[in-house]
Amino acid sequence: MTTVVAAQPEDAATATRIERFYQPELDVLRFFAFLGVFIFHAAPRTMDFYAAAGTPHWLGNLLISTFGAGAYGVDLFFALSAYLITTLLLRERANTRNLDLRGFYVRRILRIWPLYLTFVAFAALAALVIPEQRLPAHYVLGYCLLAGNWSYVLYGLPASFAIPLWTVSIEEQFYLAWPLALRKASDTMIAAIAIGLLVLANVWRMWLVFSLAPVDAMEYTTFTRLDPIALGILIALFSDKLPRLSRRQRIALLCGSVAIWIAVYAFSVSSNPPLLSTWQLALGHSLTALASAAMLLSVMGSQQSFLRNKWLLYLGKISYGLYVLHEFAHFCVAGLIHAFSPLTVMLQSLVALVLTILLATASYRWLESPFLRLKERFAHVQSRPV
Repeated sequence: MTTVVAAQPEDAATATRIERFYQPELDVLRFFAFLGVFIFHAAPRTMDFYAAAGTPHWLGNLLISTFGAGAYGVDLFFALSAYLITTLLLRERANTRNLDLRGFYVRRILRIWPLYLTFVAFAALAALVIPEQRLPAHYVLGYCLLAGNWSYVLYGLPASFAIPLWTVSIEEQFYLAWPLALRKASDTMIAAIAIGLLVLANVWRMWLVFSLAPVDAMEYTTFTRLDPIALGILIALFSDKLPRLSRRQRIALLCGSVAIWIAVYAFSVSSNPPLLSTWQLALGHSLTALASAAMLLSVMGSQQSFLRNKWLLYLGKISYGLYVLHEFAHFCVAGLIHAFSPLTVMLQSLVALVLTILLATASYRWLESPFLRLKERFAHVQSRPV
């Protein structure tokens, strides 16, 4: 963990000490969370494709499960966000004996909204001129109200490259509510709230199973996706009390977590033909949330040089743009490179990944950075490297 405390070079009589909290290894983990989602969207996940390529049945199943497990990168995003936001708020409260709610909401707006609203507008306009893109007004309204995930519950998924934005809605709902709950809560109360969220998520999923709710309700309802958020809160609360892990323990924890992801996806599509069911998803969400929290623990505080690689750190820094823009990049490339074989799938995916990085780099430099510099004026705990 990298924590730096420095006094601002202002008037010595009124200077305030600004704490800097930054864990570079989490930027790298954030990039790999994105990469999992990217692979999930890019890789074929039907046995017919692999059978046509002459792939043995067992290997085809393993590839489908491995690529499909990338979808749980969103659980890792949720756990990471909850951990970081809770840690920053707790440090601010410890330093100032209060929480600056206005400053927090301004920081979140300046970080999330410029790219988010620009892309929503772009996707809505694209749907007017590109026949295969369809984004009716009720989806656009849902995105603008930060309730895009609830639009998916009500209307199903849109045929749009804006489809990944449902996770932004859930995170924004968390950002709206959590500081209010945290402002006066003791550590015991925070732990109780987090445990309550875990219980709520599992009870809500069971209710959806027994009420024969559609799969979309299980996948996109805010209350069914609270587990990784709750676990991220608990990790933040008890991070100073966690034991130091050896390198072997970290590797074992990480590999075990990835194995759980793969096994859960394999289980969720184990029927023939593959068909998601709500009870499989209900159990799967509990397990993938635990695995995501374990992944977070496996890298926290690690000093491995791999987790300090400057290129991976940069990709982690722009991971928000990578996530928002990757389906648009894939849409563009799919129109140029038809993926009909394993080789063309790899080529299409590689070109789409490169285009995603270029678009996210441009977004970060010219769209996001001006707002990020403004955001720092409202920070009580700096969360970026010096």
